[in-house]
Amino acid sequence: MQTNPGIQAHCREIIKSCLNIVEQKGDTYVAIHKDGGVECVVLVSMLRTHPILSIIVADKILFADRNAAKMYGAANSLNSESVIGWHAIRSDADGQIYMYRQCIWLTMDLGHDDLMDLLRGCITEYTRGRNYLNSVSDDPNPCA
Repeated sequence: MQTNPGIQAHCREIIKSCLNIVEQKGDTYVAIHKDGGVECVVLVSMLRTHPILSIIVADKILFADRNAAKMYGAANSLNSESVIGWHAIRSDADGQIYMYRQCIWLTMDLGHDDLMDLLRGCITEYTRGRNYLNSVSDDPNPCA
């Protein structure tokens, strides 16, 4: 199921208006979020095969040069499986990398405020999950 090119163009503009993009690869946009002790990477991507927008919020270490392939690989893997919620991937150098994912349908109705609300919600869920993991373990990287 292909996405309407008009909807894709509209959503690209909305994404660009909401993120301070530090890197882009195709229709995957990467931003770094820092706020109140939270530092994480935000990946927003439009799936090629379905009219879906994917938002992934992950530990900032995912953005490190040594993990760049894993970052895009994780986004592609989660996109192909259409899995939402909390996840962890293994990094040889960094142990587990924690992330939260949410998806929405691409639509012309998506506005700046709508995407900002979704981004804030995903960051809140990521932070809540990360804080929980830290509270139940002395391990600095407690993903299981």
